[in-house]
Amino acid sequence: MPRVLVCTVGGSCQPIVAAIRDYMPDFVYFIASAQSRATVDGEGRPCKQYNGEDLPAIVKQAGFSPEQYEILELTDPDSLSTCYAEMSQALANVATRFPDAEHIVDYTGGTKTMSVSLVLAALDGNWKVSLVKGTRTDLVRVADGTEIAALVNIGEVRARRRLQEVRALFNTYEYRAAENLIRALLQSAPLSVPLQQLLREWTALCRGFDAWDRFDHARAEELLRPHAKTLGPVWRFLLALQGKGKHSGYEPVFDLLRNAERRAESGRYDDAVARLYRAVEMLAQIRLRREYGQETGDIDVARLPESLRAKYEALRDEDGKVRLALMRAYDLLHDLDDPLGQAFAQQKKKILNALKRRNASILAHGTEPLSEREWREVREVLQGFIEETCKAMKVHVDAPQFPRLNEQNELDI
Repeated sequence: MPRVLVCTVGGSCQPIVAAIRDYMPDFVYFIASAQSRATVDGEGRPCKQYNGEDLPAIVKQAGFSPEQYEILELTDPDSLSTCYAEMSQALANVATRFPDAEHIVDYTGGTKTMSVSLVLAALDGNWKVSLVKGTRTDLVRVADGTEIAALVNIGEVRARRRLQEVRALFNTYEYRAAENLIRALLQSAPLSVPLQQLLREWTALCRGFDAWDRFDHARAEELLRPHAKTLGPVWRFLLALQGKGKHSGYEPVFDLLRNAERRAESGRYDDAVARLYRAVEMLAQIRLRREYGQETGDIDVARLPESLRAKYEALRDEDGKVRLALMRAYDLLHDLDDPLGQAFAQQKKKILNALKRRNASILAHGTEPLSEREWREVREVLQGFIEETCKAMKVHVDAPQFPRLNEQNELDI
């Protein structure tokens, strides 16, 4: 495999010569300032020695032909932003020019700004990083002839830099993408035990909340159990959703509300409104089941008050079942003089207007996507109706939103 070396050049030539000697690159890309440019390919003996005779330029010492190297002269070697931008572009160009080569940067030479910029640019890509070290006789310099180039383990550094990307994905509920990035980090380089442990914990959280986001509550419980104590109210809500511990039975309605909020935060307003519609529908279904033992998919007419039987018997379909969609489910609750049905009747006009927005959605019966403004208007009506009526019925559900990861790599509950 061919090898390409990119190195920053400063006042001392010896580290660069050592890197070339040790790596034996097929091509070198020198990054220099106007002041250090001459040490690369200048005439005479521009490489000054601390002790001894000055030496020829680096490319002459290495025996390079013009085809084996290029030089980037920086615009401002003391400007971090300028150096970083120019070096990033240089590394991208070299990687494109030599796609099958081993790519190494050496940041030993040059100003501190040049070195920092080169490492940052290398961390952005899949570049190996090198530093030339030697024996120090004092605090000023390394003894000539003792230099040796060696790769620096940057796997941990690169992984920790990308933790912010993982957090951003997790905090926007993109759990699959976050898990994929974690997997890539774990497989890219050997990492310290603490970082591996953190990434594995985050993987379990990603998988757990992804399962919950898809309404697979049993799987979510299995994956999130090790974090139960940390999750606190979130964990209790997950259990209540499955009828465990203290629960009201209405938790699935509020699970849909939180899910709708997550979809809206991702800009998926049609998905969000569809979940609001389902939450309103589910609220009536749960009420009929819990209070009257009725299933909207198969109403037992014989259990209804005698005064209502003829009305609902007339709704029996060709399969012999009485099935009630959203509106008729609330009509039945109203006919039963249920407070939920009464509240729906009082707000029916504005609820119907909100439902018309949903029906016009591309995910319902329409062709146009919903806007953020339309989502907010529908949410105000439908979610407001759910929360107000549950409060009036003395139904209390503690339904926190999914937690986020903070800058300390901890969950904010």
